Amino acid sequence: MNKYSNFTIHIEAPNCEKYAEPPDDSLGELSHFELGLKLFCFECDSLVSIEIGQEKVKVFLDPDICMVLEDELPQKLSELSQGKPIKIEFVESVCLTLELQPLANDRISCNFKEFGYLSPNEFTLKSRNQHFQLHKTQVIAELKQFVEQLMQMAIDGGYITPEEKQEFLMPLGKIVPASAISS
Repeated sequence: MNKYSNFTIHIEAPNCEKYAEPPDDSLGELSHFELGLKLFCFECDSLVSIEIGQEKVKVFLDPDICMVLEDELPQKLSELSQGKPIKIEFVESVCLTLELQPLANDRISCNFKEFGYLSPNEFTLKSRNQHFQLHKTQVIAELKQFVEQLMQMAIDGGYITPEEKQEFLMPLGKIVPASAISS
């Protein structure tokens, strides 16, 4: 009997507290899309809930999800669908790495690795690993829908153009099998 753990990711309440200055590009090193994405994540910052099995983690759009997007999440999803392992790292608000390794029969082994310090005053490192078996199609579909939703929100807010969204999401068209992960 196959027992899969649930996997979800979704946007929750807006985060009204700002912990940093807004992103700027005074040197002109970022593309319109890169700066737009950073501004979108900063100005529309929200809590993002990730659930894997019984584990629930809260991260922020800025900086956590912004960094995941900058690390080419659509390309990673395409690679995962083609049987290649990927890592998704959240290293700002939480110290968490999700190592996703495709297995046979539409399964994914997820190594949920937390790391960091025991407390702000105690410099002893802690770490905790948990393993989950996930349904590959469900994980890819959930992440694909999440990134598409974010890109549409960025367009609606005027942060990026439809053409930039299309180019950024292009690797999602290479997801195998595409028929199992349609929008």
